[in-house]
Amino acid sequence: MIVSSASVNTDTYDKSKLKVDNDHGKLNQSDFLNLFITQLQNQDPTEPMDSSQMLQQTSTFSQVESMANMNTNMEKILEVLSNTSSQSQMASASNFIGKAMEYEGNDTTLTTSGAAISFQASQVPTKTSVIIRDASGKYIRTLTPTVTDTDKMFLVWDGTDASGNKLATGSYKFSVKATNADGKEIDVKTYSNGQVTGITTDSGKLTYEVDGKYTVAADKVISVRDLTN
Repeated sequence: MIVSSASVNTDTYDKSKLKVDNDHGKLNQSDFLNLFITQLQNQDPTEPMDSSQMLQQTSTFSQVESMANMNTNMEKILEVLSNTSSQSQMASASNFIGKAMEYEGNDTTLTTSGAAISFQASQVPTKTSVIIRDASGKYIRTLTPTVTDTDKMFLVWDGTDASGNKLATGSYKFSVKATNADGKEIDVKTYSNGQVTGITTDSGKLTYEVDGKYTVAADKVISVRDLTN
């Protein structure tokens, strides 16, 4: 390829004329051509760029531009797939609305039938205390169930305080302290139970609404089952 001095603009190229594509610092095709012409104008006359170099540069730009277009198309495809996946998750999760859910947590809802509490100790404890507090953190009472194995323990709090007074229905919290024969604390996992009342997705992450007030991430769910009378 031969380029004569008559075929190029001999004016000094003004860099201020560069147009930035989408404000991301990317040079568009017109910018590349302007820079390429400027490079030809300022090359050493005694060692001009040969045709293979020029073909390599133009070929490289074409490849980069093709890759950029491909990336843009892939982003659009991924966005569509993400939206489709979220819709599919929502449709599937909606089947859980109205069902009972067990999840990692320490919340419990007191109803007229009582409040469900469940936990699991890493080893058989010699002493176990379940401390119940109201939503503000005020102490209510302590339960002392007997735990004979490392299976998950289920119990129902009847909704009374330490004096036997019946408390109002609503949200409560509990914690479990378990010790072994040496008096050392052992690890205990606590679980919450409630009714699924809604579902939401945010940035592809699915969350459940339980009892109309608790938010539960999908990866915290242990089980979902039909409500029992």
